[in-house]
Formats: sequence, C-alpha cells, structure tokens
Amino acid sequence: MRKIDKTMTAIVSLVLIVQLMFTAYSFTVSARLCLVGIAAIIFEFAVLAVYICFFARRRGKGLNANGVWDSISSDLFMRSSNPIAIVTQDGAIAWNNSAFTERIADNNDSDGQKLSDYLPAELCRGILSGETNDRAPEVRLGGGVFRLDSYGFDGTQSDSMHLVQFTDRSEIDSLKSSFAAANPIVMYIAIDNYSEVTGSKQEKYRAIEVKISELLEDWVEKMNGILREIDRERYIVLLEEHCHSDITAEKYDILDRIRALSGDSVDIPLTVSIGTACIDGTLAEKERSADQALNLALQRGGDQAVVKGRTNTEFYGGRTKTVQKRTKIRSRIIAGELTNMFKKADNVLIMGHKYADHDSIGSCVGVARLAMRYSDKVNIVVNIHDVNLKGIFQKLRGIPDYKNVFVDSSTAQDMISTGTVLVVMDVNNYVHFESPELYENCENVVIIDHHRKSGDFPIEPKLAYIEPSASSASELVTEILEQVIEPGGLLKEEAELLFSGIILDTKQFTRNTGVRTFSAALYLRGEGASPGEAQMLFKTDLSEFMREVKFETNIVIYRDIIAISTYDGQAEPGDKIAASKAAERLLSVEGVLASFTLCTIDNTVHVSARSTGTVNVQLILENMGGGGHFDSAGAQLRMSMTAALKSLKEAIDSYLNED
Repeated sequence: MRKIDKTMTAIVSLVLIVQLMFTAYSFTVSARLCLVGIAAIIFEFAVLAVYICFFARRRGKGLNANGVWDSISSDLFMRSSNPIAIVTQDGAIAWNNSAFTERIADNNDSDGQKLSDYLPAELCRGILSGETNDRAPEVRLGGGVFRLDSYGFDGTQSDSMHLVQFTDRSEIDSLKSSFAAANPIVMYIAIDNYSEVTGSKQEKYRAIEVKISELLEDWVEKMNGILREIDRERYIVLLEEHCHSDITAEKYDILDRIRALSGDSVDIPLTVSIGTACIDGTLAEKERSADQALNLALQRGGDQAVVKGRTNTEFYGGRTKTVQKRTKIRSRIIAGELTNMFKKADNVLIMGHKYADHDSIGSCVGVARLAMRYSDKVNIVVNIHDVNLKGIFQKLRGIPDYKNVFVDSSTAQDMISTGTVLVVMDVNNYVHFESPELYENCENVVIIDHHRKSGDFPIEPKLAYIEPSASSASELVTEILEQVIEPGGLLKEEAELLFSGIILDTKQFTRNTGVRTFSAALYLRGEGASPGEAQMLFKTDLSEFMREVKFETNIVIYRDIIAISTYDGQAEPGDKIAASKAAERLLSVEGVLASFTLCTIDNTVHVSARSTGTVNVQLILENMGGGGHFDSAGAQLRMSMTAALKSLKEAIDSYLNED
C-alpha cells in the first residue's frame, strides 16, 4: 500500500508541474487559453483533495481496525483464567487481570504493589532481567502450582515492561505427585545367619525364624505391600514409594525389632539384611538394583539396610558385630574363579592399601604364591621405600621366586596390558588403594577384603570377595590356598607372613576370632609357620617406640567412653603405624570402649580407630569419608587438626545419640 501511495503522489506532482508550465506558456499566447489552464489547475487540485481524503479515510479505517484488535487483546487478557500481570522495570505492578486479583493477590487490591510482594526476590530479579524468559520456572502460590511465562516489551513511554503469565499447573503437579507416590519399589530381605545356626539348637532357631516371617508379613501388610518368600532365608517385597518414606523416617526400625526376637535365648542372634531399590526404571532394573543393594548390605557385615536411591545410596543399621561364618563354600568358589583368571592372564599385579601393614603384605604374598603356579609374570605393588616393610623384605630376601617381585606403582603402570589381572588385597575403598591409577587402567580387577564395604565401586571389578566376618585378609587368602595348593606347597616364609597378618588383625588371637580363624592358623602351622618367628616381625626399634609414646601424652576422654589422642605438629610416615598401636593400647584404660588417634602427615590428618567390640568405629569414621571394620577403622582427612577433631566429635555424637 505504501508503494502505491508513493507512485500516485509522483504522478500527480508531475501532472501539476506540466500543467503549470503549460499555463505559463499559454499566458504569453492567449488570455482565453490561460483561463483554460487555470481552470484545469483548479480541477486537478480538487481531484487531489478528493484523493487525499479517500486515503485518509482508508487510513482511518486501519487505525480503527488496530483499535478493535487492541480491544480484543485487552478483553482476552482480562477474561483469561490464568493470572496475568504487567510490571515495570522496577518491579511495580502496572496492570493485572481479575484472575491475578483472585488467585495471587487473594482478592486484595494490587495497586501500588510490587511483584516481589508475591514472588521470591530472586525469581523477580530473574523475570525483570529476562533470565527466566526461556526456562519458565514453577512456583507454589495460594495453594496452587503455577508456571511463570514472562515476556519483555517496550512500554508507552519507552520504558521496558514485562508481561507475566501464571499458568495453573496444580492438577498436573498433583498427578505427578500421585504417580511418584505410587511408584513401585523392590526390596530384598535375607536372614543373615541362617546357614550358621545348625546343630543341637536348631529347633530354637526355627521358632525364631517363624516369628521373623510373621513379623515381616505384618510389617508389609500394614503398608499394603506384597511379601513373598523366594527361598528358605530370602524374601522379596513390593511396596509403593510413599510407604517407603515412613520406613526411612523410622530408620528401618524393623532391623531392631527382628534382632530383639532372638533375645538371650540363643548364642547367635538372627538378624536380617535388606536391599531396597528406590529408583526410576523398569521392574527388572529395580530388581537388579535391589539385589546389588542386598549384596552390599551383606558385604558390610549384615544386620543393616542399604537403599539405592535416584541420586545416592543410604545406609541404616549395621550396629552389631558380624557373626563369623563356619562354611567354606564361598572360598572354594572364589578359589576356582581366581585360578581360572590367572590361567588366562598375561601377567598378574597384586597390591594392598597405602601404608601397608602385615595383613596387607601377607595376603599379597599369599596371592602371589597362587598366581605363580599359573603365570610367570607376577608382581606385588608396594612402596618399596617404606621403612615399616623392611623386616618383610629381609625375610623374603634370597628366595629366587621373590627376586624383582616387589615394584612401585610407576613401574607397575608400564606392565599393564589388556590381559593383566589386578588383585587388590585388604582394602575396598578406592581412595586408599596403593595405586588408584592401576585400578582405573586395568580391565580385569579382583578385590579380596575383610573390611565392611563403604560404598559402590567406581569401576565394577570382575570378581569381589568381601567377607566382613573374616578376621583378616590373610585368613581369606589362607582358605583359598588351602582349596588349591597341595600340602607343603607353601614356603615357610610365606606361611609366616600370612600368620603375622592374622596375628595383627586378631590382636594375638584375642579379637575377631572364630572357627575359621583357628582353622587357617592350623593350616599355616602345618605349612611350617612358626608363631615365634611371625611374632618377631612386630619387633620395633627404640625410635618407633618413642613415636608411640608421643600419642600417650595428649589424651582426652570424650563422652566418658571414648579416648582421643592427638600428636601436635607434623608427623612422619612411620608415625601412622605408631598411631594405630597407640589406639590399640588406649583400649586397656578402664572405661574406654573406643579410641581414636590423630596425626598430621603431609597436610593430611590420619585417624586410627579401635574398639573393644561394643562401639562400631567403622560407622563413625564412615561419616568422615573413612571406613574399615567394626572394631578397627581409619580415615584420611584433608583439613586442619582443629577441624578434624571437631568433625570427629560430631560423628561420635551422631553415633551415640542414635542409641
């Protein structure tokens, strides 16, 4: 239309110019002809006036159309069931519809109000800055849930303004909540000690088993769930997620109720372990996740619940000591799987934890003996400069099989191939491995440990044998060797190193011992181990003895039953062993049920914890990123000594206050 206007204007202008020129010329020729020209000019001006009026009316009609459109838009916004408001750049509400008054302003006058009177200040800033234009956040207002859509535009006075629409999502949110509450979760329940309680008192245990079954049925029935026994000692449960919220709120008190059924009537209490999958996905995926959670609960010692959630894994219970299993079926299976892996391996690497002790090195040597039967390339990865291992290196010196077997982590990295088998001993926490990089770079990993599992592995191993009921990793390895190696197949020095590992973790056979512990010791004695010579490995020189004394001069008794000892200043790597020995010795103090020693080495606070068996130090240090066993645990903290002491006391308080 604008192009037509310009064309017509140009034509009329050209005609007028020609007519004026013609009239001027006719004036010189004839007066009559000049009058005709003037009349023509008047006529053309009349036509031009009509033309202008015609287009003015057309433009007027266009303005009227826009006015009608503005009226329709205003009426649409006013009648909308969704609350709508227009706000200025400073957040003041310039206009709003009736739905806003009713649902957002609660029937109050919004004149002079700001958007921040109804919405959080941070959200208002996002709307006014345009940050929320594309992401439409949701907010709860007046008992409803609204999605906020905001649009920026220029106001009548060149002032930037924003239209904010509140889209009601209450019904959709209610449906989502109902759907989430009805989300099915899968739970596995297993009786921990059922296979161990056979014999003359079996009838008593059967009566307790019946009570456990009845208690579980009643527990699940109250939550409108489904309980099915899939084995003599294993159940599967289906529940809706809203019921599980009540279970976690009560911290899985079903564990305590089941434990109480045994009372004092039996020597070994019957307890249960629970694995729960509270995740999204198919039922098959939830079943697999629940099974993994149950295995984790068993690997952590049983009598606890492990809940695999959408974003994390939670633990409940685990406050009783693990009952040592009597059967060796599991060790026989592991022995077979391990030998098959060694037969196919290009080479075998074996490592324990950082700051290796006698149990770690002894179990590594035991696995090395087994691997040497099937592979010519076997190496143990240790810190070859660790002064605490000097006696062990000397004991194996001169034995041809152990020439060049011990290597450091950097050398081991060059030995990795696709066919390498890595065996990790006496540790399952990734950060405490002698070389975490080896674990990351090897495809075939085996983990054998007796400490309670602290969480999921960052990289799942091919084979994991974690048995918290065992006294030591050396005991587990001894049982494996007994299944595979013929009598006399162990060297005397190897047997004594394994024996020293058992001595260390059982505190001279006074703690964590069971039938299998003494069976392993008997086997090692038969292979030539001398308890006297094994004990000689623990001899300390005067300097190490003086290190231990450092921890006995700064002791605090906390909560009447906890001994805490700290070493001021920077300690040396050798002080870590001294700290663990000092923690052990503190248990001899009257009334002390658990002890913690702390020292700073290379800007890291090392915590050693010991218990008489009544306090679970593993649970306490697990809250600080550590782990270990029920009565023997440790942690490494990247913080100051003051902060470490505060964190430790908070963890102790949290544990004791749950009792």
